[in-house]
Amino acid sequence: IIIEHEKVLNDPKATLPVAFVSFNSRLGAAICAQTQQCKNPTHWLTDWAPEPRDVYWQNLAIPFVSLIIRRLVIAVSMFALMVFYMIPIAFAQSLANLDGLAKVAPFLRPVNEL
Repeated sequence: IIIEHEKVLNDPKATLPVAFVSFNSRLGAAICAQTQQCKNPTHWLTDWAPEPRDVYWQNLAIPFVSLIIRRLVIAVSMFALMVFYMIPIAFAQSLANLDGLAKVAPFLRPVNEL
């Protein structure tokens, strides 16, 4: 423990802007997790702690603003996927129906009747 403590004190990259806090009672933990701890809502964010094996420790150093930008990029990407992939696929699928294909290409009506 002393060696790890010295590493943290001497290496500025060893500290992260996050903390795990434990409580003696469930009431104290519930109050802390559900209340705002600072005037700036992005300064201290509280949430229930995950299982330690479920934490990807490298992600703890990601700034909050970067997380918001990542969420925005994902939302825009999903919108683009819907517009440029799902809608054309739905159109092509509607043409794959024989009745729809006969309406678009009347010369294929005899094939549809067979």
